[in-house]
Amino acid sequence: MARSGRDSASDWHIAPAPIGAGGGFVTGIDIASDGSFMVCNTDVFNGYIRNAGEAQWRHLLRQDNLAEADYDPRPDNRAVLRAKAGNGANNGTYCTRIAPSDPRVIYTAWNAILYRSTDAGRSFRRTALPPKAFLSDTGPSRRFNRSIDVHPHDPGRVIAGTNGDGCYVSEDGFATFRRLELPDTGKDYSGTPGRYLVAWGGDGSAWVHVFGTGLFHAPTGIAGQFLFAGGPATASCLVVGKDGAVHVCEFRISAAQIPDALHILRDGQWRRAPGTKNADQVAVNPFDPQHLVWANENSGQWWQSRDGGATSVDFGNERRGGGESAWLSDSGKAVYPAQILFDPLREGRLWIAEGVGINYCDLPATTAQPVIFHDMNAGISEFVATCGLTATGNATALLGVMDKGVWRVGDNANDGWAYSPLPGRPVNRSAVAHLRSIDNAADDPAFVVGLFQQDGSNGWSEDWGRTFTALAPPPGQANWLPGGDCAVSTRGNIIIAQGNSGAAWWTKTGGRRPEDWHPVSFGGYSPVTAWINAYYVHRDCLAADKTRPGVFAALVNNIYKRPDNADAVGRDIAGLWVNRNGGEGDWEQRVKGTLAPRGARHHTLSQFWQARLAYVPGHSGELLYANCEGGNVHDQLMWLKDDGAEIIGLPAYRLRAFDFGMAAPGADRPAIYFYGTFDKVQGLYASFDWFETDPVLISRFPNSSIDYVSAGLGLVGDMNRFGRCYLGFGGNGWVRADLRSADRKSTATQNPPLPATAVPGGRREHG
Repeated sequence: MARSGRDSASDWHIAPAPIGAGGGFVTGIDIASDGSFMVCNTDVFNGYIRNAGEAQWRHLLRQDNLAEADYDPRPDNRAVLRAKAGNGANNGTYCTRIAPSDPRVIYTAWNAILYRSTDAGRSFRRTALPPKAFLSDTGPSRRFNRSIDVHPHDPGRVIAGTNGDGCYVSEDGFATFRRLELPDTGKDYSGTPGRYLVAWGGDGSAWVHVFGTGLFHAPTGIAGQFLFAGGPATASCLVVGKDGAVHVCEFRISAAQIPDALHILRDGQWRRAPGTKNADQVAVNPFDPQHLVWANENSGQWWQSRDGGATSVDFGNERRGGGESAWLSDSGKAVYPAQILFDPLREGRLWIAEGVGINYCDLPATTAQPVIFHDMNAGISEFVATCGLTATGNATALLGVMDKGVWRVGDNANDGWAYSPLPGRPVNRSAVAHLRSIDNAADDPAFVVGLFQQDGSNGWSEDWGRTFTALAPPPGQANWLPGGDCAVSTRGNIIIAQGNSGAAWWTKTGGRRPEDWHPVSFGGYSPVTAWINAYYVHRDCLAADKTRPGVFAALVNNIYKRPDNADAVGRDIAGLWVNRNGGEGDWEQRVKGTLAPRGARHHTLSQFWQARLAYVPGHSGELLYANCEGGNVHDQLMWLKDDGAEIIGLPAYRLRAFDFGMAAPGADRPAIYFYGTFDKVQGLYASFDWFETDPVLISRFPNSSIDYVSAGLGLVGDMNRFGRCYLGFGGNGWVRADLRSADRKSTATQNPPLPATAVPGGRREHG
């Protein structure tokens, strides 16, 4: 094999794919005291910063402002992050706070590490605090505010709370620190330890709310003793006004309603503000500490008070107006606040961090005037990428995400998002719909089937994803089980393997009625179940050969033992199966057990989790397969010929995702794009000659993102345009890579090889 691979970043243009700005939960916001910039936090990836006058937000933490050891490779702090709660990747920024007396000083927590900047975010360095449980995306407490606060006059005096992993204070910017002697936080209703909420008073006193216990106060600051001050035992928000009054929103620990949830401590006396049912977040006007605004967590009501909470009025007429996200502007999409904050310089302006981004509104003088929210989301992309689709002859890509279904993306703009609503329900713009799988028909270029979860269902579209109609669930089920995988041969011939260990079903009549669906049966099992153990597993284990109508391949690898050491159902039918009759009748077992190239010295049994199986476009009987966990150095991309009769290992290892793209001019095989490791260097690659020469390294960190690539399906090659692919991240949406000189057959043949040490940014992975 000719050696020709190199980092060819200069040959590629990489930028965010033009899906809608916003998306994902923005969990907090802070504004510099001089108005020079703002920061915000997210639950799934990173944080953002935006200078006054800038056109969009930028990532808060980046390659150019972190030490290399913080992202390449990223320190594995999962043991710390999950010690308090077993789930969640916790990739978001937990809390970010700008020092009120010196906006150049910023504190933020990410990946269990507390960082400090002294140059307004141009660089961040770790503090001395060891990794702690900063849980950015776990449980309702991910949006509790705030858990880091800085002294009003001294940027070195800081309080930092965690999720049940201690509350810490420092006098020198966390060059040194100590743990406060406070109770551990209790757990919220999700089983996650709640946060320590912290705040400084204008007089230098310090406040800490311990979730599950109540409020503590140190009148002389963090050097003094913290005394119990009462208040509600559980809280989602802690704010100290300029008059010294303390405001705490009581948080529910069950479905029970809280009639007067806002508690106020003023002049040593607690009282509950009337008419504050389920108040979840509160803001105090810096120009008038008697002016309060609060909202409940589901945006059902917004209130304001001009007398410190003694009386209040309901906004009653709030709505969305124009903004930077076309899909949100002038829509009925609800606002789900995680934090509300008054602008420190512009009186009457309110900022809201919420479920799909950042909004602001200018409060009118009277309640007769409407309150209009405007989103300010340009540059924010917090969608969790799932899967996508392109097709020959169609310039529009379909890119799937969690929360907002599938987006239709063209060259320079998007055509909005769509999903299949649950049967009998209309489309709702406030819906939360996760795309889990998508495929198109060979006989109709506009026909698509998508599997949607939560507020969506499995459905079909005949206008290339612009609108979807729900498919009937199979016999005996009220609804489809969430998640899973689908494969489409023709408009009528579809197979769906359900998530959550559900059964697989085939139809030759479109699946419009329950009786159209029939169980997939082979190996003595009818129906075959448990192909995909959980709804969130990206396991693409079904494939339709578009060159042969009615031909499907299916991979079943349920070969692990159960906790009781009994064999899992289906262990005896593990392997690759092929059906040539639309899923009906007998299936042939082409490979038994784990897929591996003949003569392979190493292979693993990890094919149970994230994986991808796909027929090669235009080549009958040929498939590509990869375990997409990305963890084992021996896991590689495999080329299956003759429906699996021969398996050839290709020199691409530790894949997270792969897909096909339009063939290079003169080539008879499609391009292959993959995110994985070649020659021990991890990154995004392309092969335009089916690995006759080394693959081209497009970028080690596409678009300079330090996010994880979405496992399993987070890569879409463009079958309509040569030299284009889309890469999906675990919390940062999609980016698009375009070969600048796409008329060339391959950049690889025009560039001499470089030694590994000369690869720009070419830090090798071990193994």
